[in-house]
Amino acid sequence: SRNARHGHLFTSQGIINISNAKYEQDDSPIDPECDCPACRNFSRAYIRHLQKSQEALGLRLAVMHNLRFYNKLMEDIREALAEGRFEEFYF
Repeated sequence: SRNARHGHLFTSQGIINISNAKYEQDDSPIDPECDCPACRNFSRAYIRHLQKSQEALGLRLAVMHNLRFYNKLMEDIREALAEGRFEEFYF
């Protein structure tokens, strides 16, 4: 959650810093592959605006996304281990 509060959001494509100006007009979700409420309902531009305005909702949405990202990652790891395909998953 500390990373999210500082604008670092984890995605399937890598870490993004939502504070960067390139997200000012970006209407895409934080991570198109994520199913969290922040990704389903809000754009990168909106979340950036909230964080730049120091609105608590921006921090909440960012934390919610990062927590869901890591929960989903752990679910995928457990599934790969159970199916005996962890090496394929890891690489």
